Amino acid sequence: MQTLPFDILVESTGIPDVGARYAESAILAGKHVGIATKETESVVGPYLTRLAQQHGVLFTPLDGDQPSLLVGLLTWAETLGFEIISAGKSSEYDFIWDEAKATVTCNGNEYSAADMTSLWALDENDARATVSARSDVLSDIPQISVPDLCEMVNVANATGLQPDLPEFHAMVLRTIEVPTLLDTEAHGGVLRGNRRLEVFNCLRRPDELSFAGGVFVVVRCEDPHVWQLLRDKGHVLSQSGDSAMVYLPRHLLGLEAPISLLDAVLNGLPSGGGNATTPKFDLTARATQAIAAGQLLEMKGHHRHIEGLRPEIHPAEALAGSANVPFYLLPGAKIIRDIDAGQPITLTDVELPESKLKELRLKQDELFAG
Repeated sequence: MQTLPFDILVESTGIPDVGARYAESAILAGKHVGIATKETESVVGPYLTRLAQQHGVLFTPLDGDQPSLLVGLLTWAETLGFEIISAGKSSEYDFIWDEAKATVTCNGNEYSAADMTSLWALDENDARATVSARSDVLSDIPQISVPDLCEMVNVANATGLQPDLPEFHAMVLRTIEVPTLLDTEAHGGVLRGNRRLEVFNCLRRPDELSFAGGVFVVVRCEDPHVWQLLRDKGHVLSQSGDSAMVYLPRHLLGLEAPISLLDAVLNGLPSGGGNATTPKFDLTARATQAIAAGQLLEMKGHHRHIEGLRPEIHPAEALAGSANVPFYLLPGAKIIRDIDAGQPITLTDVELPESKLKELRLKQDELFAG
């Protein structure tokens, strides 16, 4: 690879172990790496970032995917001195409410939702009760996915922001409601503290604009006069006026990636956290059903899910003892003892296959030990 006439490898296979193998090979050959395989990054992104630094190149996420766009928006907000309350993205698929038919459509599937009529607007006295009721009414629709949490764990490792809950709140919200609910409990929201990462499901009518899987930051409004002026100009504030959302309603996938490629090759600039990227959090797995000993875990589909497992984000820990296993080390793993529904998947539950991804994860654990 070293003699090939290119400056940067775009790793976009979506296969965790292949991504690790190609990324390492390119870095060792003195090539930059633009990583689109978020699954690889979630397990060994900090290690590959340091390895690239040692070889005078960059390992960077790419604009067009939400992690890079969100890190950029956060950097912008922090540079301007805003107090960050929360940040995140909308889910991949909107919840589209058709009042005439009393249905909600998501990802091409239509669901009966007659009770949504009374839940379209937030209760002025208890907004949290409204969104809780929405989640119950729409419980047949998946409200969080593996890709959502995978992207957010990469943002967490790059920025230090953390989830409020391991599985996220993942509320069903209209765009105008985001700063009201994704504020702290003391200000009428659901969050236990500032600097929280979150994903929401965009609820809208068919004739309303989509959030388009875009990214957002919720900031504290410190000057009521200034923020009332901005509200009058159409900016999105909470019901109380205590917080505001700044957002980019887009993620154009590979169409935006050339900006990151040019920044890396011509300017030596990453689109992610750069050297601030450390193993702060892991994407892990919890069983949603009983799993018998002897079963092999298989990664499936466009969303790279594993049947019977749901994702969570927890503080990172070394791959040893009874540690939770990073989600994308599990494809191909053999279950070695019966697992109950609701149980986290740990090293004592599985036999992991040997892989480049596992090899690099062990190197990452050693590099950042202590």
